[in-house]
Amino acid sequence: MKLHPILLSIPVAVATLFAAPGQAQSVQTQTQPSYSAYNYFGVGINNHDNGDSIVVEGSYAFKAPYFVSGYYRNFDNDVGGSADAFNLKLGRYFWLGNGLTADFGVRAGYVDFGPVDSNFYGFEGTLRQRIDQFEFYGGIGWIDYTDGGSDNQYQIGVNYYLDSNMSIGIGYQDSEYGDGIRFRGSYHF
Repeated sequence: MKLHPILLSIPVAVATLFAAPGQAQSVQTQTQPSYSAYNYFGVGINNHDNGDSIVVEGSYAFKAPYFVSGYYRNFDNDVGGSADAFNLKLGRYFWLGNGLTADFGVRAGYVDFGPVDSNFYGFEGTLRQRIDQFEFYGGIGWIDYTDGGSDNQYQIGVNYYLDSNMSIGIGYQDSEYGDGIRFRGSYHF
C-alpha cells in the first residue's frame, strides 16, 4: 500500500504542533526549506465596495518558522474622504510538505473609518499551496475593534512567481474597508 505524500507529512505536522519548543525546532528544521512567501516587500491596489486603497506590505521570517508582517493601507472612498489603517502580525508557519504550508498569527492595528478611529486586535490563519510558479492561498481571521464590533475576514487568491524574487498576484479579500479585488506585486528575498 502506497500512502499519498500529504498523508505522510501529517505526523510531522502534528509532532511539530505538540512537541516541546526544543523538539519542535529540530522537527521543523529537518523538513522545512527556505520559503520566500514569508520574506517579501510588496505594493498592492485594492478595489473595495465603496472605494480604492493602496497597500504597502511586507513580511520577514526573523527566526524561521516565526515571522512578523504588516501593512499600511491608504483608503480613498467614493464620497471624497481618505482614511488610513495599519496592521502588525506575529506568526508562525508550518511546512506540511509538497509546497503546502499553513500559518497562524496574532495581529493588532489601527484603522481610521473617517469620523471614527479604532484600534483592533485579532488572529488569522492561512493555507498556501505552491505548484511550480503558482501559489494558491486562502485564509480566515477574526478581529475585534476596540471602538466598535468584531468582524470575520477572509481572503483567497493566487500569486505567480515571475522568478525566485518577483511575483504578481490577484485575490479577493475582506478587510477593514469591505471586500473587494486585490492586485499586488512583490519582491521576495
